[in-house]
Amino acid sequence: MSKIHCVYNVTLSLGVLLGSASLAWAGNPLPDPGSILTVQVENDALSIPSTDELYTSGIHLGYVTPTGALPDFLSQFGTQIFGGGTQRLELSLDQVIFTPTNTQLYTPNPRDMPYSGHLSLSASLIQDTTGTRSVAGMSVGVVGPDALGQSVQNGFHELIGDTPNRGWRYQLHNEPTLDFFGSRIWRDDIASFGNGALGLQVLPQVSAQAGNTEIYAQAGGLVRLGQGLDSDFGPSLLGNGLNGTDAYTPTQPLVWYVFAGADGRLVGHNIFIQGNDFQSSRHVALTPLQGEAEIGAAMIVYGFRITATEVLESPQFHHSAPAFQYGSIAISGRF
Repeated sequence: MSKIHCVYNVTLSLGVLLGSASLAWAGNPLPDPGSILTVQVENDALSIPSTDELYTSGIHLGYVTPTGALPDFLSQFGTQIFGGGTQRLELSLDQVIFTPTNTQLYTPNPRDMPYSGHLSLSASLIQDTTGTRSVAGMSVGVVGPDALGQSVQNGFHELIGDTPNRGWRYQLHNEPTLDFFGSRIWRDDIASFGNGALGLQVLPQVSAQAGNTEIYAQAGGLVRLGQGLDSDFGPSLLGNGLNGTDAYTPTQPLVWYVFAGADGRLVGHNIFIQGNDFQSSRHVALTPLQGEAEIGAAMIVYGFRITATEVLESPQFHHSAPAFQYGSIAISGRF
């Protein structure tokens, strides 16, 4: 199947998903006048065992507006595709870095993942009811040397006294990127304990993306146990996987929960594996059926949210390791 057909099919599926979102509309949550800033780091060095390979680094800086603080045309767009709900806008600057398994080879193994970096700016509409969160957004960016993957990774290695990764001259070439994405999360209470003090929730989620970095459709779910569960829709992830976004509204002074989840993904294209779209570059064969498992914990106190997540990924390309894992830490503050 061609990449053009993959884009069309995933875009069509995404349209069906977003168009049917209003069917499950529930009541609106209360307006939230708070803005949110988030700093998030994802790295295989945060995992156990620590490594330096494949999806090796992700950095996310995000800003979420108060509810209702978005342009009229975007608000009308959200109402048309999602129906009712309170609306926020999220803006984020993200960088992700990918390397092969052996980073000390001056000439990397051609059957391993290519070196690449991706720097992007994203805008997302977040629309909530009391039981759902719907997201639609777009991202523009660049892959290649202009994404500063080599500078960031080897600069940090020099700072901590580690050896540099040696095969960056084989990284993907400069290429602009444009992606469209959307998701829907449902939040359902399963049980409560201690007169409602402790809750158990399940959060099914579907998502899709169409663009020249990745084309995929994904479905999964998260189970969590804790207090104040209606404060958010689960943790956020910069890499692929379940993503509750950076938006949250504390419903009590101390919110906490532990969680576990899993998802499956059908991938039609991945530039970080298959190489540049418009010129020749290093590449390997894509594994189209992929999945993740996530475990972690989150806490909201004094308006700050802290989440820690461990992610286990299935192989994404032929000849890769049986599984791969990385850690994610996000800190958000309201003002």
